[in-house]
Amino acid sequence: MTLTQEKPANITTNKITTTTSTTTTNYDSTVRFSLTIQENYHFHLSDPTSEIYNRYKSDIENAVEDNSDRIPGYKFNSTRVIGFRPGSIIADFSLQLSNPSINFLNASDGIINYLKGKDYEFDDNPFAEIENANLRESYGPLFPGENMVLKCSGNITEWQFNGQRIFGASEVLNVTNITPDKNGVYGCVSTKSSVPFIQWENVDSIQPYPNIQASPDTLFQCEDGQNVTLLCCSSSEYDTEMVKVDDINMTLQEEGFDRCIYSYIIQNCVDSSGKVVFDCKLKNSKLEKFEYSSKRITLTFKRKGFDCSDETFGAGNEGDQAKGSCEVDEVGSVTAVCQGTEWKITKDTCVLRVIQQLENDSQDLTLKTLPTFMATLSNVTTTQERKITNSTGNIESIVNTLNNTANFTRNSPPITVEMMEDFLNASAIIVSNSTISAWYRLNNGKTTRNVSSTFLGAVEVMVKSLPKDASFKTGKSIIQLCQSVNLTFNETVEADPSAAISIPEEGNFTVTTVAFSTGYIFLPARNSSGYDSTLYNSINAAVVLVQVNGTISNISLSFDLINETLGNLQCVFWNFELFNGLGGWDSFGCELISHINNTVTCECNHTTSFSILMSPYIPPTLKLLLDFITYIGVGISLLSLIISLIIEAIVWKSMTRNDTSYMRHVCMVNVAVSLLIADIWFIIGAAVSDSEETSVGACTAATFFIHFFYLALFFWMLVSALLLFYRTVMVLSQMRRSTMLAIAFTLGYGAPLIISVVTVAATAGSGGYIREKQVCWLNWKKTKALLAFAIPALAIIAMNFVLMIVVLFKMMRRHVGDTTQNTDKHALVVIARCVTILTPLFGLTWGFGIGIMVWPGSEGLQIVFAVLNSLQGFFILVFGTLLDSKMRLALVERLQKPSSDSSGTRDTHFGISTSSMFDFFKGIRRRNMYHISGSAVTLGYGTSGTYSVTDSNINV
Repeated sequence: MTLTQEKPANITTNKITTTTSTTTTNYDSTVRFSLTIQENYHFHLSDPTSEIYNRYKSDIENAVEDNSDRIPGYKFNSTRVIGFRPGSIIADFSLQLSNPSINFLNASDGIINYLKGKDYEFDDNPFAEIENANLRESYGPLFPGENMVLKCSGNITEWQFNGQRIFGASEVLNVTNITPDKNGVYGCVSTKSSVPFIQWENVDSIQPYPNIQASPDTLFQCEDGQNVTLLCCSSSEYDTEMVKVDDINMTLQEEGFDRCIYSYIIQNCVDSSGKVVFDCKLKNSKLEKFEYSSKRITLTFKRKGFDCSDETFGAGNEGDQAKGSCEVDEVGSVTAVCQGTEWKITKDTCVLRVIQQLENDSQDLTLKTLPTFMATLSNVTTTQERKITNSTGNIESIVNTLNNTANFTRNSPPITVEMMEDFLNASAIIVSNSTISAWYRLNNGKTTRNVSSTFLGAVEVMVKSLPKDASFKTGKSIIQLCQSVNLTFNETVEADPSAAISIPEEGNFTVTTVAFSTGYIFLPARNSSGYDSTLYNSINAAVVLVQVNGTISNISLSFDLINETLGNLQCVFWNFELFNGLGGWDSFGCELISHINNTVTCECNHTTSFSILMSPYIPPTLKLLLDFITYIGVGISLLSLIISLIIEAIVWKSMTRNDTSYMRHVCMVNVAVSLLIADIWFIIGAAVSDSEETSVGACTAATFFIHFFYLALFFWMLVSALLLFYRTVMVLSQMRRSTMLAIAFTLGYGAPLIISVVTVAATAGSGGYIREKQVCWLNWKKTKALLAFAIPALAIIAMNFVLMIVVLFKMMRRHVGDTTQNTDKHALVVIARCVTILTPLFGLTWGFGIGIMVWPGSEGLQIVFAVLNSLQGFFILVFGTLLDSKMRLALVERLQKPSSDSSGTRDTHFGISTSSMFDFFKGIRRRNMYHISGSAVTLGYGTSGTYSVTDSNINV
């Protein structure tokens, strides 16, 4: 079989070094058992000197001793805990019996009850007898691509790998095409005296891939006696050799570092072009069948003049590109372009072999190996600092390693402070002052990498993995970690000498901070307005990452400025979502409070990373302006819609005496109701998004109802347009009121319901229904679910425009007056006015929303969209209700004579004359002067990121 089982996050490989098994001496039997405790494995359980190790050890040994009377033949004080391993916690222990046939499970109930009193939880069958056995058919190193055969005796029920079932009942397990990640604990499970019996072996001899480093194909200018130096190396587990496949009278000599460097001397340089081919291959002949066992090198020689020529990149002419080898202790390559007479390096992916190996190891971490790995990472980065600091390849590889390590700790037990210190030591190397040029190359304006965001995100994840029950302070001078527990109202935490944090709220909080005094080195001055390399040193204070173990609405930060001569300060945070995930500075949620004596105070409603950035692009009031427009506008809309519905209720009887008027008011009532409910759910969605722990279920529900009722709004607008078309164009057709109502409600609510249900069903399962960060609105980046709103809405707007053109053309030809009653004429004109005004108005509203999707950094679009989207209810009140002269008259009469039956027939001269049509178009022209903004993308709010202070307009 081919072993493809992946290791779950909570199941880890653990090396078992004890070899105690069932033996019999003078009728004494030493029996080994394992016990599964359903609790999270802790790193300290691998340390026999730790407190938690000895607590578990004492409890298990005491449990056996206290139940010794239930174990016939038990030798007093013979229980020994051998060790603990993950899965959840598996305790391996042994005891001695005078009779080897005695079943230890006779005492299991008493032992379980004893340990339950210690608040441990167990699986259904917690005990198993285990034995460290030799399962492999043959021994020695195993290489990638080979097969591994494991054999086990007994009535086998299953095979396990790292505690997880991988294969059913068979005495032989054939693991084909092995890879390094197949190292781990293999076990076969059988039954012995009704007790599960596990024979296991730890396989750790599968070798890593050789990672052969060989010189690239190169063109040289041929000269007699020329010496060409080439490289042929691999990782330390393998030996390599260089073998000539073809030659043109050249000699081959081995020399240099670890026999990795070879010298080729040209003896006879021919007039025509020549080639020489070599294979850099592994010496182990049994590996020749594997693709990874060799790399071919082709050298080409020509007798002609070249613009550029050297030993590293060979020969070439202006504009030619060539690859060169890295140093002997590195992997990767160097790319250069011939400019003038010299090769100019354009790309350097060289990474120290030891750094590359650490990155590979970080992809297969276990709870057992993590502490040692972290210490190794710290030591390697410290000893190799000189080669790391000016190398983009090494910095990026270390960031990837730190990120892999952080991701591993997401679902693991809390890490130790010592591990975090190792993490910070490695981090300090890659953000030291000597790395500024390397980070500049990584973060230049044309980059598509997000190394800065990846590094900052890894630090945030590691901080979340720290235990929150103790205060401590550690780190280097350029990276300082501080955690304070039981922080109370306005109590100050000093993140580093130049930055302090306090929470102006009641309660007890644990606050953890990481302060970067060199944040300006690795976080570029990049905001929603773009990236400007001249602003590279414009971060004007320490960058501080802040995490709080609770829900807060405000946090106060004070910074000492680096350069007081810079002006236009602004508090900002690092927004990981800007530039399609590249990351940049954003001012959303932060406000500059004071600037006194070189100290700046900021207040923010985020708890991530803060700093002070200076840039000339965004005024700090934009976020406040958008909030003001949104909430004031939505409040006005809600009030307007309620007023509109009240007016409809008052005048309903007098205004719905004929079919046309009746259907016109049904449409307007449902438009108002749909928008009213949509706005209410919009407020609910915003509240859910702004909460500290956003509920995916609540956000999904809010998004569904927002989507449904906004669609219903548009479909009822379509019903109004179709009613107008039907009554003006199809004048000879007579449809019953009940039929029109059935069609209207089916189209108005049935179509939106189908679209909404299909959208949530198609995207929710893959996590692509709502936006990232649990923002309560339809997803765009992952599934394009937002198109399920945008396409129907824009299609209805386009259809209404077409219908209006047809209707207006018909009305201008005056055919309506010949067959339509005056009351119908009035209703049709009012419908025409509403559709003609609201259709382009709503089209502008959501059209600007589509514009924001395309140009998210446009401040003008953001403002216009906020106004238009928030005031839709107000426009419905004005154009759908108040501009109807008959409704105004009926309302006045109803209010003056509540008991009378106003028919609203006084105004009987509202014909479709040329002058009235002129007034009609004048009304349209006047009302088109409103400017409103809003966006489908801002229907939900959610914020997170790294804060700072800036002068640029940054929009979320």
